[in-house]
Amino acid sequence: MSNIPVAFLRQPDEMLLDLYAGAAQPQRWVASMDRLCRLTGAQSAVVQAFRFEHGQAHVLWSAQDSRTSEVTASQLPELNTGHNPRLEPQRVLRGLDRVASDELLFDPDDEARPRLQQQLAMLGLGRFIGTLQDVGRGVYLGLALHRPVQDSSDFSVDDINRLADLAPHVGQAFLLTDQLQTSLERDERLRGLLDKLSFGVVLCGETGRVQWLNQPASALLNARSPLRLRGEHLCGRTPRDTQTLLAELSAAQRGGGHQIGYLRLGEEDSTLHLVIRPGDAPGSLMLVISSASVVKQLPADALENLFGLTPTEARLLGAIATGSTVEEYAQFRGVSVGTARVQLKQVQAKTGQRRQSDLVRMVLSSAAAHLSFPGQV
Repeated sequence: MSNIPVAFLRQPDEMLLDLYAGAAQPQRWVASMDRLCRLTGAQSAVVQAFRFEHGQAHVLWSAQDSRTSEVTASQLPELNTGHNPRLEPQRVLRGLDRVASDELLFDPDDEARPRLQQQLAMLGLGRFIGTLQDVGRGVYLGLALHRPVQDSSDFSVDDINRLADLAPHVGQAFLLTDQLQTSLERDERLRGLLDKLSFGVVLCGETGRVQWLNQPASALLNARSPLRLRGEHLCGRTPRDTQTLLAELSAAQRGGGHQIGYLRLGEEDSTLHLVIRPGDAPGSLMLVISSASVVKQLPADALENLFGLTPTEARLLGAIATGSTVEEYAQFRGVSVGTARVQLKQVQAKTGQRRQSDLVRMVLSSAAAHLSFPGQV
């Protein structure tokens, strides 16, 4: 016979489930506040994160029960901002790390309290209790409950204890929400920056299944391209091209971080150049794709700033770097070849590069060569 005692799992607290799920599902915060109202008999439940700037609370984030959200947005939106007199430093900090009422936050002769109560009564809100926590980085988190205005009774001891027990979970749930939101916003900014590159970036697996791609890559992988998307997978224009691609992907995957593959697909104007290397995550590969037929027009102002050139010198340098001869540039600009050669010597003197090939290498290795502009991919 086993001597191990039998234990049964407890029924999960649905309030806590809603709170912690709110990090990924913001609507669950509303469900949490609605549930808190039902449990305590409150008319309103609001949680706000704020920091002090120039002596005034600046609200960074908030969540409310469904009724409060609807009413305050249409009638008294200022109560959701730092203009709420309870959030002024000399009052709100009295409630730090405790369950507080207005009797604690306001002095007996503080005229701001009756004015606030009148505003709240217009929203159907009466007696108040709340908590305040310092959640770090100068951010405070407040949780406020209000009874209906027609109910003059105080919150019960059970309600106060429930709020005290719940407050640390609210703080942790907020930190999770803030961390996830910050991560999502950072990822969105990063995707926006990658969309501005002058080349395509694709993350995929060994089988060519695409996990993510930037906008230049999406433009390059069109129906006329030697590399295209079929469903979620990369494939070549011909079965042979597809086999070659998959072989390079597999080789790069097997080679680990030291294996970089190079592949050219297509012919003449449709040629694509691919660089394949393993990604950071297991089973992930990164492809960098560029079109061999597209010559980028380098921005003259970037070349001016990078190499200390005049606008005229920068235009000449950009033309040479993208394949023009001095003669072609002179004809295009309507100047003599002699004038263009003088400008070229000035560019060489300023950059310290004596040969045109060195000038081209200098420009193509600069940041300016990797900028992208609409319609150039």
